[in-house]
Amino acid sequence: MKIEKLIIVILIISLFACNNSKKTEDKTNPPKVEFDFSDMPENYEAKPETYVNDLEKIFTKEQNQELEKLLVKLQKESGKKILILTVPSKEKLNKDWSIDNGFTNSGIIITVSESLKDIGIGIAKDTKDILSESTREKIIENTIIPEFENGNYYDGINKGIEEILRSWK
Repeated sequence: MKIEKLIIVILIISLFACNNSKKTEDKTNPPKVEFDFSDMPENYEAKPETYVNDLEKIFTKEQNQELEKLLVKLQKESGKKILILTVPSKEKLNKDWSIDNGFTNSGIIITVSESLKDIGIGIAKDTKDILSESTREKIIENTIIPEFENGNYYDGINKGIEEILRSWK
């Protein structure tokens, strides 16, 4: 009977000892939690030397390349400069970009923020007479937003560029 009690006491002590060692191990070696923030929009750098800066990553890589090719060709053939900038926050837009960032004072910039549900068409000083405010609003409301509402950001921007070019003579 004494041996049985002794064994039970030893087992209970062992259980408490194991439990305490686990707590000590947790304190000395906390679990490692790793997060990869590299794909978050806020971490992307704007590149003013490119025509498309998709900081919010709403376009596929192929769509981004197609838009870049289109806008480079447009500028080379006609001298017309259109920039596209997608941003996750107004702070990013206001801090890092203006229409003449990396270009001259002529051109148009299309800014999009899916997360803020915001889109704009901005014009530089030398191109202020190209598109009136009402024309820009019509392009946004009638051409771009209907595509965006269906999740077609690429098509919305593409059609928006076509409408801008029709008005930009």
